[in-house]
Amino acid sequence: MAESEETGLREQAELMRGEQALGRSPALVRLFDFLLDCALEGRSPKEVEIADRVFARAGEAAEQDASVRVYVHRLRRKLDDFYAGPGAAQPVRLVIPKGGYRLMLERVAAEPAPVEATAPPAPVPPRRHWRLLEFAGVLALMALAALVGWGVASRADPVDAPLREARANPLWVPAVSDSRRLVIVVGDYYIFGETDANGDVARLIREFDVNAAGDLDRVAARRTDRAKAVDLGLDYLPLGVASALRVVVPVVRRNEHELRKPLVVPASQLTPDMVKNADLIYLGYLSGLGSLRDPVFSASRFTVGGTYDEIVDLKTGRRYMAGTHLDADQRRPSEDYALVSSFAGPTGNHVVVIAGTRDAALMEAAEFATHADTLARITGPLHGAPAFDALLAVEGLGNVGLRARLLVAAPRPREADWSGRQTQPFPDELDEGTAPAR
Repeated sequence: MAESEETGLREQAELMRGEQALGRSPALVRLFDFLLDCALEGRSPKEVEIADRVFARAGEAAEQDASVRVYVHRLRRKLDDFYAGPGAAQPVRLVIPKGGYRLMLERVAAEPAPVEATAPPAPVPPRRHWRLLEFAGVLALMALAALVGWGVASRADPVDAPLREARANPLWVPAVSDSRRLVIVVGDYYIFGETDANGDVARLIREFDVNAAGDLDRVAARRTDRAKAVDLGLDYLPLGVASALRVVVPVVRRNEHELRKPLVVPASQLTPDMVKNADLIYLGYLSGLGSLRDPVFSASRFTVGGTYDEIVDLKTGRRYMAGTHLDADQRRPSEDYALVSSFAGPTGNHVVVIAGTRDAALMEAAEFATHADTLARITGPLHGAPAFDALLAVEGLGNVGLRARLLVAAPRPREADWSGRQTQPFPDELDEGTAPAR
């Protein structure tokens, strides 16, 4: 390796470390350091080697684990964010080209000199309006999908035999027969805008630790450029929520002749009164649980790992890393994961959680939890245990789920902690990385 290239690699690495551009994820830092060492040695490591050296995965576990692809995907995002922000003036940048795992230097192309215009340019619509109109269209489409799903699910058709069988399962009996109000909680996400030097909204951003307008001061405190974070009053729901609503709502009707009309609220608007006095059903991503997050995991044998795409079985130590979302051009299916949980609320009310790593997992888990035969695979061996967790693996392509299978079903070892104390660190505390709106 040429001395200049080695010097460049070290200098760019030190710049990223000095700006804390990797966030606070230990696994991401280990990956960066390992890839840097390999680059300085002039070689490109294999995925199996990274799995073994960085993530302590070996043998068959390494071949079936998606941790390397997930974290390399995140590292590429970190590099892009750094060179779009604090490192924008650098003449070279660190890159990991697609198709491999070698960390390399790439020279930044010089901007062409401005050319004097001979005629006034055609007017261009303001960037802000196009960006916001485009995103508003996406939100409208999501809202329409949710409303269509809700309308189909809310028709007062006679309850057929398969539906009656599902309603008779221990997972749903409390919610169906209880006299308490029923609240369906859907995992939503807050989005804020970022302005450019002209004050126009140039980007729409989702960050895990920014969940309301009041959190924007934290964003401003860590910015070093002239960009400004602004509240646009925007939230969004994953598309999988509409599909989950469509199949879950018919199951929780009060009886065959009277439609039970639950209240549907975003997780960001769930109130302490609802938590205390209503039966709750959560539908959404694991990362969208909001205030339900700690109660769900405080009494579970499962937790989330380095990202919300990873679920860890605390009893066996096995880690399940979702990988379907990494490559939109996949030639073969890969796995996402979902958690189905049932447990008591703070006053004996009933809580059901159907949470997936991504859309495919959420949709397939909702289907799995609303059919009597698949439900029986979860609750049958548990002999009516009122509080349990079930981990599902969902085979999918992109956002399309192909099939789900049960991996683990077990009673919850203790009661959920509703005290509000944080019981363990989660990815949003470990890593402040920016996540694109998805």
